[in-house]
Amino acid sequence: MVDRKQRMTSLILTALLVALNLVAANFLVSGWTSARIDLTQEGLFSISPATERILKGLDENVTIYGYFSKRTHPKLAPLIPELADLLAEYRAVSAGKVQVEILDPGESEEFEQEAADRFGVQSTPFQLASKYEAAIVNAYFALVVKYGDEYVRYGFEDLIEVEATPDGDVEVRLRNPEYDLTRAIKKVVFGFRSTNELFERVDQPVKLTAIWSPGTLPEVFAETPEILRKAAAELKQTGGERFQFEEVDPSGDDALRQQLYERYGARPMSLGLFSEQEFYLYALLDVGGQLEQIVLTGENTAAGLRERIEDSLRRHTPGFLKTVGVVTSEEPQIPPHLRMQMQLPAQAPPEFQEVKELLGQDYQVRDVALSAEDGVASEVDVLLVLKPKNLGETEIYNLDQYLMRGGRVIVCAGNYDVNFGAGGLSLAPVESGLEEWLAHHGVTIEPTLVLDDRNQPLPIPEVRSTPFGSMRTWRLAPYPYLVQVREEGFRNSEITASLDSVGVYWGSPLRIDEEAARGLQVLPILQSSSRSWTDDNLASVASVDYEVPDQSTEPHLLAAALSGRFKSYYSGKALPGQPPPDQAADTAKPPGKVALVQSPETRLVVVGNAEFLSDFVARALDSVGGGFFVENLRFAQNLIDWVGLDNDMLGIRSRGLVSRRLDRVGRGQEMFIEAVNYGVPVLLLGILGAFLHWRRRKSLPFAAPGSGELPIAPASQPEVR
Repeated sequence: MVDRKQRMTSLILTALLVALNLVAANFLVSGWTSARIDLTQEGLFSISPATERILKGLDENVTIYGYFSKRTHPKLAPLIPELADLLAEYRAVSAGKVQVEILDPGESEEFEQEAADRFGVQSTPFQLASKYEAAIVNAYFALVVKYGDEYVRYGFEDLIEVEATPDGDVEVRLRNPEYDLTRAIKKVVFGFRSTNELFERVDQPVKLTAIWSPGTLPEVFAETPEILRKAAAELKQTGGERFQFEEVDPSGDDALRQQLYERYGARPMSLGLFSEQEFYLYALLDVGGQLEQIVLTGENTAAGLRERIEDSLRRHTPGFLKTVGVVTSEEPQIPPHLRMQMQLPAQAPPEFQEVKELLGQDYQVRDVALSAEDGVASEVDVLLVLKPKNLGETEIYNLDQYLMRGGRVIVCAGNYDVNFGAGGLSLAPVESGLEEWLAHHGVTIEPTLVLDDRNQPLPIPEVRSTPFGSMRTWRLAPYPYLVQVREEGFRNSEITASLDSVGVYWGSPLRIDEEAARGLQVLPILQSSSRSWTDDNLASVASVDYEVPDQSTEPHLLAAALSGRFKSYYSGKALPGQPPPDQAADTAKPPGKVALVQSPETRLVVVGNAEFLSDFVARALDSVGGGFFVENLRFAQNLIDWVGLDNDMLGIRSRGLVSRRLDRVGRGQEMFIEAVNYGVPVLLLGILGAFLHWRRRKSLPFAAPGSGELPIAPASQPEVR
């Protein structure tokens, strides 16, 4: 009995000491806010390295206000602690540079008025229902990221996603809070920095190399070297030791010429096809090994050259908001009141407004006209060309020279224009004007259509007679021209990691000419399934009936990227505005510009379709709430991030949108798994029962108390001495 009491006392003391040690350890690590272990495969509950770099690079404080009501919808209540934990981690990783305030405006009229006046935060009415009451409550669920006078607000609809479940309920979850918060911090902090901070933030050597031959420069460019020297001197005053300027004259040195060609791709220039005078006039900016060419062959001023260099430097400096230029064939929009005053007819709405608004959340977006005399502005980091039509020589030349400068280009150009008219669905062939330019780089958009048995249904209107009269409904019918790309159709996981599906609508396949693309790296991005085929019969698009051919079905390339150093389409050709080769050389007017003939390392993406980003097509296909337009917009975002080398935001976006689908299994495997699920428990129970039965038989019988019987013991063996 004494031993039992001692064991019990020791057990209680041990448990008490363990509990006290746990409490002490909790106090010791309470200040270590970054201590955590994330056991998920994708690290979904940890801040990404990209976010850590951005937070640790903050120079001044950023305040994040969380406006949450204590009494809110039951589906939203579990999400508030998740956001609070994420905000606490932002504060810890930033070493206090991110300040967090969690407020409930419903507790005070002062808080409520301040939230509305300062940031435009409004409450959202939610319906609460239980077996005791039914009521409507106005609750707050919003985030505000503030830096100085700039702020970004995320409301209830921006932070969550709602998905219907098979049982008729809905699942409410956070969309991607890390991506939203990091994007907002980049926009409010880095998007409004002045150029004076360029050299303060760059952590790599910056070198401007001028390759020119002053003794052979044409008269039109005679003053360019001195202008560039003046711009470089002004940058030297700002950058100090971080900025270096070097002049190289390869005149008369064949070995140096070869070295410059191998390293920079610099070749002798000439004034047109008929000029025998050759010269060098290049300026290349090297930022940590990344080259970009600064255009000198035009009208130059010291301020203009300095701005071009700063724009190039900004592209390679972390923390500055990038600029996306969008090229469309739409007419400029005139405000409705001006159209009324000018007695002009109503104008069709923009076709690509949604994608512009989405990109505007991450980038500075501006419309670009390729026909501009000065070409594409130097501040444009990525050029998105949407549905080009009948581009002229000047527009193609400006696009070509933007690529030659090291600009990054995305071309979405299909061969057909869709029309949802009163007569039904129809397609009309279109010419982009880029056919020869793309073929020069090794890409051809075939003049045919891709059809796929893996497709998005087409909503077809129907009128049904009911006891209450005629009613218009919708019927979903498989439609092979709406190609659905997913799974094995995603050829570049870096771009498509965050996507479930991408819809390509009335698209054309791409053909890669390996000879023309020699020296470039070709990266497939999207392709159709193995049950796809091509057809150029436009009359068939109005019908939803189709049969998959028994033969000639194979995957078709729908989007691809080319990476490397591109050669100009205008190398050895007359430039726009110059006389054709059959005219005499003495009639040629000395040009004021010279084509760049080779680019530094850059990227070109070609998608054989533009309708997948069209607002008109999205509205027509989304009549019953289906379609992949949201995924298509995310695909465009990913392309912009990848082409613009902004892999940080691309990685954060993909982390928050991980798809966790179960692999599909065959019928035989299903039956085997089902048999295992039933058979293994029965087998284990049988083994356990057999073991217990065997153990019971091995046990000695004991007499019941008061029976007077003694248990039978085995006879003792005689002791042997």
